Amino acid sequence: MDYYETLGVNHTTQPHEIKQAYRKLASKHHPDKGGNPEQFKKIQAAWDVLGDPEKKRQYDNPAPKWESSMPPDYGDLFGDIFGNRGRPKRNPDGQINIEISLLEAYEGMNYHINFPGEELAIKIAPGTRNGAKLRLAGKANRRFQDLPPGDLYINILIKEQVNWGRQEDDLYVNIVIDALDAIVGCDTIVTHIDGRKFKVKIHPGTQEQERVRLAGLGMTNPSNGKVGALFAIINIEVPSILDTEIITLLNTIREKRGNNGS
Repeated sequence: MDYYETLGVNHTTQPHEIKQAYRKLASKHHPDKGGNPEQFKKIQAAWDVLGDPEKKRQYDNPAPKWESSMPPDYGDLFGDIFGNRGRPKRNPDGQINIEISLLEAYEGMNYHINFPGEELAIKIAPGTRNGAKLRLAGKANRRFQDLPPGDLYINILIKEQVNWGRQEDDLYVNIVIDALDAIVGCDTIVTHIDGRKFKVKIHPGTQEQERVRLAGLGMTNPSNGKVGALFAIINIEVPSILDTEIITLLNTIREKRGNNGS
């Protein structure tokens, strides 16, 4: 059973969207509401995995393998690969997982794989998404030396990075500002994942988790070349103030604010 198909989502769907899909389907198919109990069990099983970050990670990232297993009944399971039952027309396809950083996915890169017998070079396009697949025709291992080789599929996995996130082609980064700066407004620096620095203006009265949008600094869409945005997510830090003069001044401001009915 494909858990993503069961919930009507895919590998790039965000966690809150997966949860919404689960709730909608669970409500529709719940036995107490006249739904199909078997379908409800499938929906629940899918949510038990996709709703748990660790189980989802294991489901999305199975152990790497150089080539697919070959069950005895080749004719039934390999369709176009096998001709008459028992004798394949070509070797089976294989697959491997590779892992790259978010920066490498942002910039794109040439990746070299030391595959048994040869070194393979693949080009990873800027903006590549987690779970993307590349196909290398005729590069899988040969189990039968007298038959043409199968294709090798490369599954690209992107490592998580502290304080950074991604949704489609947009990037997100957490930044911290002082509570007083959030009150009165300030200029601050946002450091891009590639090291570039950008000055952004924080408006007076900025609240926790507000976002500042920097257009054109997100991921490049590999399909159409459009570039997403970078969103700086504001985290407010309360300063530790020990100077009694400053504390007195702040109390005066607070009293004045209260007297004004604010």
